[in-house]
Amino acid sequence: MQLIRQQAQQNPARQVGQLQNNQQTGVGTGTTVTLDYFSSLRHDDNLRLTDPSLGSTTWWENALALNVLQQTSSSRLSFDLSGLYRIANEPIIGTDSSFSDPLARLDYQRNGTKSRLGLLLEYRERDLAFNRWLTDTNLDGVIDASDVIGTIGDQVNTRANLDWEIGQTDPVGFLFNYSHRERTYSDTIDPNLFDNSYDDFAATTFFRFSPILQANLRVSYQDFKAEDTVRTDRQTTVVSTGVTYNTSAVTSVSANVGYSKVDDSERTTNVSNVTEDFVWSFGWNKILPDGTADIFVDQTFGVNGTRTNATFGRSFQRANSLLNVNVGATRGPFDEVTPIGQIDYRYQLASSQIGATIQRRVGTSTQSVETRQTLAFLTYDYVINPVSGLSFSLSYIDQEDEGRASSNPRERGTFNASYSHAITRDWAMNVGYQYEFDDQNGFKATSNSVFVTLGRRFTLRP
Repeated sequence: MQLIRQQAQQNPARQVGQLQNNQQTGVGTGTTVTLDYFSSLRHDDNLRLTDPSLGSTTWWENALALNVLQQTSSSRLSFDLSGLYRIANEPIIGTDSSFSDPLARLDYQRNGTKSRLGLLLEYRERDLAFNRWLTDTNLDGVIDASDVIGTIGDQVNTRANLDWEIGQTDPVGFLFNYSHRERTYSDTIDPNLFDNSYDDFAATTFFRFSPILQANLRVSYQDFKAEDTVRTDRQTTVVSTGVTYNTSAVTSVSANVGYSKVDDSERTTNVSNVTEDFVWSFGWNKILPDGTADIFVDQTFGVNGTRTNATFGRSFQRANSLLNVNVGATRGPFDEVTPIGQIDYRYQLASSQIGATIQRRVGTSTQSVETRQTLAFLTYDYVINPVSGLSFSLSYIDQEDEGRASSNPRERGTFNASYSHAITRDWAMNVGYQYEFDDQNGFKATSNSVFVTLGRRFTLRP
């Protein structure tokens, strides 16, 4: 529901409501239907982040976001549908209007006595000039240069996930996972924005010998296709087995070992290469009075070679705050050693809330390149009084290639500040400012925009 939430967050009625009561719609059982509407007028002095700027852009958007939520004691069904109508006046292009950024999403979760089922279907389009939220980054767990580049054209994302598990407490249990991710483009000019798709299959069998000892046998298969310059076609197969042992009521250890095979082909040149290696992992976890502690070490194998990761994690839970720290290092196929990790922090005060996330990870990108990615998000919300509030946010992403003569650095960041005020019981207004910067391998550009939004939430049921 990321895009739905992002569109709804622009609705000042939802912003004020969150600040006032910090509640979510649909808590409990029954059916809830809501419709969010917002109308926004914006002005940006460099919408497409060019240097120099081509001129200022002014646009007006009217958006609707429908959410249907049905919950029972054992299941949850959510359906989201959204889209907007935009009229924009851009330099060179002139005045144009269009229906844009449609999204449809179905999410179903059900828990049985010894089983569970999860299903997700999502279709989303976005105009890269008007809708390039950095908070969309890494939603599918894949590093992609398109998360940083691209201000021209349209992007279409399709996702489907299926998780089915049976025999959760039986001596023998079974888990099946399927994931489909597809990203296509139209009217783009950047060669790094190419169509690509992933299909992931995994089947795991669990053997529960006792309440404290469990073994597993897992087989996974990934099919990756890309319409890049060489038209990549890659299949990755991993077979592994392992055990998990509870050394005490609060401590557990796990170990896995397996074998990975990568079949990488270039359809343009008819060149194919098959590589293989061992993979393994070791984990330790302990529940503490104020949180948890864990250690995780693993070795993975991909198209570029072997990568070894080692991290230590610690979480702290307090009455009004949460801190998760996970730090470590990774050694890649080119023998480069890079710090990795993630820090999450939340702090709730009587009239304000602070949130922060910092993440560093290294992996194989959609472009088949070992890529170092750094993400940082910071938010601060303050309630002035029961009908008004302030919101500030900072988002940053940095990517660099590893193992190449040129690191091809690219980064982008945004800063947002806004003021929300409830005009009536049903309507609210939001006024704000946004600063954005873009640096692509030394070519820099910035933009400044101001906006005013009028919004309302309609509760259709109950």
